[in-house]
Amino acid sequence: MKRERPIRFGRIWDALPPRMAPAFLIAGAVWIAIGAIFAANLYSQRVSVQVGDTAPRSVYAPFNVVNQGATERARRQAANRVPVVYVTNPKILKVVQRTVSDDFASIANLSADTVVPLSARAAEASALMPIGVPRSVWAGVLQLSPGAQLALQSSVSVILEGVLSASNGGVRDTQGSLTDAKTLMATQAATAESAPGLRLFVTDMTSALLQPNSFPNMTLTNQRRLQAASSVPAVRVSKGAQVLTKNDVVTPAKYQLLQELGLLNQGFDPGPAAGGLLFGLVVVAVLGGYLYEFRRQDLQRTPQLLIMGILTVAGLLAAETLGLPGSDFVVVPAASVMLAALVDPGLAIVAAGVLAFSTGILSGTDLTTGLVAFFGAVAGVIGVRRLSARYDVVRVAFLVGVVNLLTLLGLDFVEGLSVLDVPVWQQLAWAFFDGGIASMLAVGVAPFLEAPFGVVTAMRLVELTNPNQPLLRKLLIEAPGTYQHAILVGNLAEAATEAVGGNSLLARVGAIYHDVGKTKRPYFFIDNQFGAENPHDKLSPSLSALIISSHVRDGLELAQQHRLPRAIQDFIAQHHGTTLIRYFYERARDRDTGEGVEEVDFRYDGPKPQSRETAIVMLADASEATTRALRTPTPDAIEQVVRRTIKERLEDGQLDSADLTLRDLDLIARTFTRVLTGVFHQRVEYPDPVLKEIERSRRGGGVGGKPSGVAGPLGGNGASGAEGGTR
Repeated sequence: MKRERPIRFGRIWDALPPRMAPAFLIAGAVWIAIGAIFAANLYSQRVSVQVGDTAPRSVYAPFNVVNQGATERARRQAANRVPVVYVTNPKILKVVQRTVSDDFASIANLSADTVVPLSARAAEASALMPIGVPRSVWAGVLQLSPGAQLALQSSVSVILEGVLSASNGGVRDTQGSLTDAKTLMATQAATAESAPGLRLFVTDMTSALLQPNSFPNMTLTNQRRLQAASSVPAVRVSKGAQVLTKNDVVTPAKYQLLQELGLLNQGFDPGPAAGGLLFGLVVVAVLGGYLYEFRRQDLQRTPQLLIMGILTVAGLLAAETLGLPGSDFVVVPAASVMLAALVDPGLAIVAAGVLAFSTGILSGTDLTTGLVAFFGAVAGVIGVRRLSARYDVVRVAFLVGVVNLLTLLGLDFVEGLSVLDVPVWQQLAWAFFDGGIASMLAVGVAPFLEAPFGVVTAMRLVELTNPNQPLLRKLLIEAPGTYQHAILVGNLAEAATEAVGGNSLLARVGAIYHDVGKTKRPYFFIDNQFGAENPHDKLSPSLSALIISSHVRDGLELAQQHRLPRAIQDFIAQHHGTTLIRYFYERARDRDTGEGVEEVDFRYDGPKPQSRETAIVMLADASEATTRALRTPTPDAIEQVVRRTIKERLEDGQLDSADLTLRDLDLIARTFTRVLTGVFHQRVEYPDPVLKEIERSRRGGGVGGKPSGVAGPLGGNGASGAEGGTR
């Protein structure tokens, strides 16, 4: 049986995709760091005590937590204060009223039967209605007139209805409630009947007919008790609150709180370490998954990965160690804003969600704080996309602060908190001002990450467009034609990149610097010759091609000397790709004496454009130069030149590595045509008589008797139009 060879790390490493090894190293380091942070957070505050022990040291809550024991006790007390709910049964009152009606009907019948002696009728009434009154009282009742009996019936009914009605709560099935009801009815009988016998009859009859009609409703009672308990807010222990004081006796309540905080040391527990590593794996997987699906090219960009790892780990460390008021609303927005400025806004939003809930776990804050931090971070990411001036920092700070404030205010209203309470409005104030703190922190720290890792922010790009930049000043003074060409290419690239959804500011700045290498030999390039003798007329085609292609290498050397960001250097290196220097190649073929001309000797060194921005600058550079050579730059001619230029680059394979679709190329062509038409449009050619009249007006002070102030602008426009038309 063949023995299998053991798997070694080196083989796994060799099997990784090219240029992906640093990504796996960084992911592993971030994973271990996050696991260590979470494990250290859980282990650091533990204490070994039992109920009844003396606390060896003071212990403080490492994060916010709900004191479940105290909360349950408070809610139990609130529920116990809710009395039992009694519900009146209306059917009982109807039965009593029907009995009263039947009894008085019997009394009326006995009263009308005068054949039977009164004493016999009184005895019969006492037997039919044993309410406890003497027969003499019955005899008096039977001798009443029908109207008086009806009034007596009404008194009995009114008294019983008043006692048993639901509006008065009815009569409960308790001895106390029955006694109180009988006392009340006796008082009302004394008021209703002045005759002692009738008063006794009403009192005894109502007492005999009285019965409980209000009974406990435990379902409704339990519902109200549950509502009362749920209305009691949770008893919270804030981060930093003292849980145990040194030399204090550990009570059952404090012991339970220590359990809830995870502060009881019960020997070595691998759970925190395993949990931290597992949570760290999830964090790394979420961030890596986003990059793999939406920014796969960034997985091969070590600087961006390092920045992401540093900011993620630093954010978690800050969440654990900072104890300043409102610091929970600072960490996540600051880290997210820096990620958006230095790496990618989409990644920054994903990281904001991860950091918000991760810091919530580490700092022990509730869900409210995590939501506020997340929405504030998203607002910062949205605002930082246009972070190109100092005023924009204020705008981002205000945006984050307002979103923090509104989110927290809405959640406070949902929880039923009052903004008049001091802790509530203090937290609202911190939420607002933390927006400014987070923005200033992000802007202040970003340059320290920007330079070492070679990334570029919008503010840095805006700084590079300043004409006082040494390299731009050198280009303007030593190669003014190239400078004007670069500005126009920048306009084209910016408009086209905006149309296809790229980084328009980066494209503009890259276009401005793409030809800085021409400053080394400016007069070897036609845009700086201004009609002077062309030095290439005296050189061989191969030497001319070498000089022309060397402006790329010269530009890279200048860019490195002036410490331009790597992103700008890419434009210098890639703006020609590996295209053919066709003019000198054709001249070389025409002069070939049979030795042969190698096309590769007349191509730029490359590389080909690696991004949509550098590809667009390549197309803009070629389109502008070709359009400038047109004798009659009509819109149709310009569009034909632009589309032919793009087609040539596409067929030559120069756009193979750029993230551009055919739809994008069509948008680019239309944008180039629109911008170039506005630049190279044909001027109006004035007839000779008009030109002569304008000239006379300049010398004589007017045209056709009109003041010279009218002719001056016409002359100026005509001159500029003639100049523009002959370019």
